[in-house]
Amino acid sequence: MKRPNPEPCRESDIGKFEIVSRDGAARIGKFHTIHGVVNTPTLLPVINPNIRTIEPRDMWDVFGVECLITNSYIIRNSENLSKEATEHGVHSLLNFPGAIMTDSGTFQSYVYGDIEVEPEEIIEFQKSIGVDIATMLDVFGKPNLNFEESQKIVEETVSRSEISIKTANGMMLNGPIQGGLFPELRALSAEKMSGFNFTIHPIGGIVPLMEKQKYPELIKIISSCRHLIPPSRPVHLFGCGHPHLFAIAVAMGVDLFDSAAYALFARDDRLIMPWGTEKLENITEWPTASKTFFGLSPEQIKSYPKEERTKILAEFNLEISMKEMAKVREAVRNGKIWEYVERKSTEHPSLEKATKLLLEYSDDFEFMNWVKDSTRVQRKRGVLWSKNISNHPYVKTSKELIDSNLNQPKRDAFGNNVNKEEWDIVLIHGVQGPWRMKCKELIQNIFSKFENIQIFLQTPIGIIPYFLEDLNPFSHINGPDEIWDYNKDDLKLKYNSLTIIHGLTTPKKAVEQLINSDLELSDKELNEEDLENYIDTYSIISKTALFTGLNFEVAEEWLSNSSYLKGGTNRIRNVFDSEGEHILSPRLEDGGISLTTIGAKKLYDFYNNKQCNIPIIIIDEGAVPFVSKGRNVMHGFINSVNGKLKPGMPCLIIDTENNLIAHGISNCTNSEAIELKKGIAVKIKSGIK
Repeated sequence: MKRPNPEPCRESDIGKFEIVSRDGAARIGKFHTIHGVVNTPTLLPVINPNIRTIEPRDMWDVFGVECLITNSYIIRNSENLSKEATEHGVHSLLNFPGAIMTDSGTFQSYVYGDIEVEPEEIIEFQKSIGVDIATMLDVFGKPNLNFEESQKIVEETVSRSEISIKTANGMMLNGPIQGGLFPELRALSAEKMSGFNFTIHPIGGIVPLMEKQKYPELIKIISSCRHLIPPSRPVHLFGCGHPHLFAIAVAMGVDLFDSAAYALFARDDRLIMPWGTEKLENITEWPTASKTFFGLSPEQIKSYPKEERTKILAEFNLEISMKEMAKVREAVRNGKIWEYVERKSTEHPSLEKATKLLLEYSDDFEFMNWVKDSTRVQRKRGVLWSKNISNHPYVKTSKELIDSNLNQPKRDAFGNNVNKEEWDIVLIHGVQGPWRMKCKELIQNIFSKFENIQIFLQTPIGIIPYFLEDLNPFSHINGPDEIWDYNKDDLKLKYNSLTIIHGLTTPKKAVEQLINSDLELSDKELNEEDLENYIDTYSIISKTALFTGLNFEVAEEWLSNSSYLKGGTNRIRNVFDSEGEHILSPRLEDGGISLTTIGAKKLYDFYNNKQCNIPIIIIDEGAVPFVSKGRNVMHGFINSVNGKLKPGMPCLIIDTENNLIAHGISNCTNSEAIELKKGIAVKIKSGIK
């Protein structure tokens, strides 16, 4: 079935990249070209104009390919191809309506030893045949080069950049990142190349590593430079096209992949599978379903003539590759890219080693801090337990946020003022949430019979205050019962005593255990209503301070006399301040909070009094009339940012005269807010006229 040709983007949008969904550094994006939108992450099949194993038009119609890559070196050095491409354009030559990227011939110089063309010549030729994205003539860096040799390649590539950009004269251009196996050179290359007006940055010189399945070295290369590349520019892992690498590379922020393997492997009777490569001769039954092989047995395919067999195997390989990329995109949309990475890591020992390197030693990487800064603290879905879950960026991000904002109330449930080092801590373990239901009687007894008490909860990924008991991901981990048992984990606060109690302990036995720990029963009365109000109040105080950056003591003063509207399950729906104004609402699905306009105004007052560090976005005057009416803040209209933006966290929007005009939830980091020029930067909850 013929697929409609793509619609060209607006001229002002050519080369712009927007993020439409994300899971940390993994991005679902739209890259805008005159030959349509390229949805990323995606695979760019490599086309040899002389050997079209699969016709480019079929790639568009049948396989949904939106962009492909071909080699300007091959076209330029073929009289017939060069004439056709120059006269009618490369899209006509290949019969492909989507976007086309061309390689410069750098890899050919690596394979064949030399290439007789100057940087300007190859740019001019790519421009003359009408490519969408051209590639400058860089210098291929082999992994076995020493530091000095690799440094010279980086310097030579950088030295060619200015003339390449000038010659391109507005044509989109790839600026490759080189540096061999040396992290400092990769970082230097990324910093230098980012200083030029390139559209895309391929990470080059990696094919020999993939051929030898040296995946840990590949991961080190990506992690040494990815975070230094401007967020407005897609990153292309040049020469990477095997499906089992898609997930980990996308999780690290790679947007584009390319491969000729679908055709090369087919010629050798090899099949690309999501987990690796299989020889056709060893297959008795198809190990994975495919549209290409529907109704055909392996024996039938084996009997095909060579040319026909190569074509159908290539179609299968491309189908499987595109399917795997679709799975990766879905994992990103569902906030499960790291779970998927961990599952994929079991498919190959080298990939498992690379994943372990990335996750277990992530604190050693500046790169992983960048990933965590890009990661939402909360998510609406539960998470599955795994051996590495504590090292997943979203878990570490959530835990670090709590650890860095861990505060003790100034008073206990009886109203006594308590110094920080005077608290008696009770740590409940062995029970999965919701603790407010499973441990309700136990917790009520502890709070109502002992003074100076605070309760914490042991979860498989760290200790949290009981006041944050419904916070995702801590309360939504699915796994075996034993993962909830006590696991020594230092509480990052001062206290007088620590008593560890199993969540299924009866209230009577818990009281006995606390008495045996030298805690004294209170002689004061505490009714159930007052206790419930105490827990509700400090839950709201804790969440407000955690998610808005409001000083904890200020939050106590502001919210201690709040009142609540509750639902049928006795969960708080709306919070009203002491004046009866609706200021915020807890989110039941993830444990977070949603501000109202009145709440946002109050926080801005606290911000101006230096009592709150909620992020502030200053927008262009032209956007103010729209944002103040509730329209989203779009990239390209942000002047500056105060504070630290984080995807999924609240922020306030002001104009250039410091007037509060809206509040919302950020979709981006600080650098993305400024660098990106298209897409939604902040989803506005409410405008303020």
